[in-house]
Amino acid sequence: MAETSINYRKLRNSSLPTWLGLVIGSWFGLAWGSLLSAPVGIGFGVAAGSAFGGFLAVPLWGTVWGLIGLGRQRESAVRQHGITLLTEDDPLAQRVYVLAARLGLKTRPWVGVMPHNNAYAIGANANSALVVVGQPLIDSLTEAEVDAIIGHELGHIANNDMRRIGLARSFQNSLVWYLGFSNTLQRWGRWLLTWLSELFVLRLSRKREYWADAIGATLTGKEHMIAALEKLHEGPELSDFERTHARLMFRGFARGSLLSTHPTLKERRAALQRETYLKRIPVMRAVEPPALSAPVATPKAEDIAYAKR
Repeated sequence: MAETSINYRKLRNSSLPTWLGLVIGSWFGLAWGSLLSAPVGIGFGVAAGSAFGGFLAVPLWGTVWGLIGLGRQRESAVRQHGITLLTEDDPLAQRVYVLAARLGLKTRPWVGVMPHNNAYAIGANANSALVVVGQPLIDSLTEAEVDAIIGHELGHIANNDMRRIGLARSFQNSLVWYLGFSNTLQRWGRWLLTWLSELFVLRLSRKREYWADAIGATLTGKEHMIAALEKLHEGPELSDFERTHARLMFRGFARGSLLSTHPTLKERRAALQRETYLKRIPVMRAVEPPALSAPVATPKAEDIAYAKR
């Protein structure tokens, strides 16, 4: 049966505009930090001189360490996030591969399961990506709803979102490190010195969720995407793990404010119903499902984890 495919080449977003915005934000933070430092005895000349040196140092550190961190992100997540990696012949992994192929991705992502009621994607690029789905979702959602969530996370991979968010955090850390903030004070230092960048990153985080929802809806149908959103938002409160990594999650902080990592359920549902982003997804003509490198055996319903209900 023919299925809708997405033109990946027209979909992928460049990291360059985000990088330029982060460079400007870091310069603003340095200038702001020099003004805050002057009244407390550092002296405006010394503070300004320190800021001037940081105009090159902070973007350089942010870029280099950001790319290094992104390169290690997938392996670090597997070690630290309680993820169980699935084998290639696992039925859920096979569904991820099929949806990835329909999205135009040339490399199969790693696929893992975690104990949290959420999902996320991580990795430096499409060639080193990891898609993680929470076991509670697999146990409680329909197959189509799980596929919609998988499509959403694959959308983050195709849109280069992981690289953009990873660089954003690296730039902010580089600035607070450069200005001498300890690890304990980094969180508050980011808000004190990089509030402009923080608001920029939060806005980026919210907007990318709309695009990922639209990609998941294109691959599976917007009614399944909406149903998955509604069921997740009716679920338990975010765990400490989900709060810590809220920007990565399918469901995060959705307060309807500038400080939210995600749009509210109402906003995400309305965007799908109005097809605000959905109609802008570059869709190719319907094609037969792409063949994988190895034949995929059709499993019985009782062998599929998310069919055991």
